[in-house]
Amino acid sequence: MSYFDFDAIHIEDRRMHEVKQLSLQLAATQASLLILGEAGVGKTSLARYIYAKSRSARLYTLDCKNAGGFDFSKVDGGTLLIEDLDCANLALQNELMKLVERAGTSRPRFISTSRRDLRSLVKQEQFRQDLFYKLAVVHLEVPRLEDRLADFQNIVTFILEVAQIMHGKSGLRLTAEAYERLAAWNWPGNIRELENVLERSVVLAKSSLIGPESIQFEAIVEDMELDFAPGMSLSEVEKRLIIQTLELTAQNRTRAAQMLGISIRTLRNKLNEYKEAGVL
Repeated sequence: MSYFDFDAIHIEDRRMHEVKQLSLQLAATQASLLILGEAGVGKTSLARYIYAKSRSARLYTLDCKNAGGFDFSKVDGGTLLIEDLDCANLALQNELMKLVERAGTSRPRFISTSRRDLRSLVKQEQFRQDLFYKLAVVHLEVPRLEDRLADFQNIVTFILEVAQIMHGKSGLRLTAEAYERLAAWNWPGNIRELENVLERSVVLAKSSLIGPESIQFEAIVEDMELDFAPGMSLSEVEKRLIIQTLELTAQNRTRAAQMLGISIRTLRNKLNEYKEAGVL
């Protein structure tokens, strides 16, 4: 369950403020929306916020990664929240197209979320072009937590308060060192990861002060197959690990260096070595 609340948190980040203002504007319409962003940035929270600000009577939720039991015949007007639209297979896309083409008041308003840009999937013929145009009339992109430093302290304060309420605690606060540890992290899991870290710190707190030792991160590496084999030299293993980590982080050197446990300078020097050797 996400704690994020677009009304309860004072937003100072310019991009996020624009997203919120456009969301309020779109809530008064029936336009089909596509919300883009990395995992954990709050796409579903934003979709539910738009629904809550609209006059739509009912919210239906379709998870495209687990849509087997969804009954399209029961959708009757309201708003259909389509989660992870980029994961919809062709059969599910066909069912959605039938719903989009439904006439009358039983046709819902569509709000979809996606981690990937569907236009690239359309080009690869993995997503129906006609469905894309119907479901992505307006695009909203939610920025990464790492890119919202102006909001970070307000978000931390809000999540810490909600976590205390959820677990029957009160009066907990972060030490300066604990906050500095949070601020220094790059948050690959975005808001969802921050919620996880702060909730754990609240649950395990033994006094009213939460120190840096209570801020525990869990690095999760997804979809990364390490291309190593017995007999490789350590320098070759190191090179492949660095290159694959950069691929995993979409060439974000700061994030890659943190995952590898090395400094930005060390990473930069290694990359320069590889370029001089002609392997990059």
